[in-house]
Amino acid sequence: MGVFSLTLRNWEKKGLIKAFRTPGGHRRFKKSELDKILGIEAKDNRLKESIERLKEANVKDSHQEKLNELIKELKDIFGEL
Repeated sequence: MGVFSLTLRNWEKKGLIKAFRTPGGHRRFKKSELDKILGIEAKDNRLKESIERLKEANVKDSHQEKLNELIKELKDIFGEL
């Protein structure tokens, strides 16, 4: 899947995914759990890119203030991605 083990442990610690243990004590994750979190991460990345494009948008002065408010609101909603 291409996810570092430290990232998986951090996600588990945050409660984003659940691990189960093998008899030898190794962590294992269900593919469905990983698919879910990777989908969320992909959406976060798309949101970050959209916010950056909004920042770069060249609009008329009358709309710039509204655009800046929208950018701030999106950042607030998603915790300053």
